[in-house]
Amino acid sequence: LINRDGPALQPGPRRYTRSWIRDGAVMSAALLRLGRPAEAIDFIRWYARFQAENGYVPCCVDRDGPDWLAEHDSLGELIFAVAEPVRFTGDLQLAADLWPAVCRTVTQLEQLRAQRLTDDYRTPERLACFGLLPESVSHEGYLAQPVHAYWDDLWAVRGLKDAAWLAGILGEEAEQARLTRLCDDFRGTLYASIELTMRERGIDFIPGSVEWADADPTAIAVALTLIDETHNLPAAALARTFESLLERFRAMHSHQVDWINYSPYEIRVAGALLRLGRRGEAHELLRVLFTDRRPPAWHQWPEIIWRDPRTPGHQGDLPHAWISAEYILVFRDLFAYEREADQSLVLCAGIPEQWLAGGPVGVSSLPTWYGQLDFSLRLNLDGTMALTLDATGRLPPGGIRFAPPGDRPLRSVSVNGATTTDFTASEVVIRVLPAEVVVSR
Repeated sequence: LINRDGPALQPGPRRYTRSWIRDGAVMSAALLRLGRPAEAIDFIRWYARFQAENGYVPCCVDRDGPDWLAEHDSLGELIFAVAEPVRFTGDLQLAADLWPAVCRTVTQLEQLRAQRLTDDYRTPERLACFGLLPESVSHEGYLAQPVHAYWDDLWAVRGLKDAAWLAGILGEEAEQARLTRLCDDFRGTLYASIELTMRERGIDFIPGSVEWADADPTAIAVALTLIDETHNLPAAALARTFESLLERFRAMHSHQVDWINYSPYEIRVAGALLRLGRRGEAHELLRVLFTDRRPPAWHQWPEIIWRDPRTPGHQGDLPHAWISAEYILVFRDLFAYEREADQSLVLCAGIPEQWLAGGPVGVSSLPTWYGQLDFSLRLNLDGTMALTLDATGRLPPGGIRFAPPGDRPLRSVSVNGATTTDFTASEVVIRVLPAEVVVSR
C-alpha cells in the first residue's frame, strides 16, 4: 500500500508510478490474503473503467490515461481481479456490477483467439500456434520480438475459468455452460501446443513461448500458483522446469559459476515447488533469496539483484510492490492454499519440521475462499504431531487437506479422538470442524 495512489495499486514510487493490471491483479490477490479486501475491490472497480468498448483491457493506466500496448495477459488478469475479491468476500454486488466488463473481456478473448483458429494455423509449420492468443509483449523479455507467449494463454485459461464461475454465481447457467466449454477447448489447444513445441524443439521442460522454446520457470510458476493448472500439465516436464532453476541458484550462490544479476520475481517459484510437494526445496530457494534483500533493513527486494550490491546498474523501484506481493503469496501458501483439482484447502504444506522445535506454529483469522481459518500445529512429547483447527465459514467441497511436516509417510491418524483411514502418505483429509488431528509417522 506504500505506493498506492487513490485506488491505483502501483509497483513503485518513482519509475513505476503507473498502474498495470498485471501487477495490480497480483497485489490484489496478496491484499485479499491479508484481510484487506476493500483496497482490492477499489482497484478493480477503478481499473475496469478504462476498458475499451470492444473489450480490450489496457496493460497499464497512469495520469495520462490508458496504455494500449499489445499485452494479451491483461484480459485474463482483469477477470481474475474481479473474481478473486468475490471469492474471498461473497460480494455479489461487485460480481453483478462488473459482469458486463467480464463479458466484454471474454468477447475480446474469443476474437483474438479466432485469428489463430483459421486453416493457415493447421499447417505443420504453424500448428504450434493453433488456438492460442496472438503474439504480444506482455513479457519484458519479448519486447524486441513479440511472440506467442504461454504466459498470456495461461492467464486466459484463468480468466475463462473465473468467467464461468462468475456466471454460475450470478445465475447465468447457459452462459456458465458455454464458458466452461470454451475454457476446456482453449485449455486443450494450449496444452497441445506446449507438447508440440517440446517435441519439435527437443526440450524436456515447459517452454515460455512457441517461437523461442525458452526456459522461463519464473513465468511458468504462475501456472501452478494463481492460475492453478498443476493437475493438467505434464508432471515430468514440470519437475524439470523447476529443477533447472534450482540447479542455477545452487551454482550461483555456492560460487561455482560467475553471475551478474537476477530478478527476485523468482520468489514465485517457491509457491510452485510447494504445490509439487517439494517443501524442502521451496525453503532452500527462500533462504537464498533472503540473503539478497537490498537494503536488508528494508525487508524487501528490488526488481534486480546484482551480485555486487554497489554495481551502478538498474535496480527498479524500491520498494517494489509486485515483488513484495509475490512474497506475500508464497508466505501465505506456507500455511494454507486453495487447490482447484480437488476443491480443497491445503494446510501446512510449507511449514518445515524444524520450525516446531521452538513451539507451536499457527495462524489466526487467516482469510481463505471458504472463510477465516485458525490453526495451531505442535509436536507432542511422544513424537506425534497435533493440529488444532477451527474455522468460520464452510468446509471446502473436497475437505481440508492437512500436509504435516516430515519426510516419512504417515502411519496413523486420529481426528477428534477417533482413528481414521482417510489419509495418504502425505495428506490427511479433514471433513469436520472444529478438529483435533494427531498424526504419527
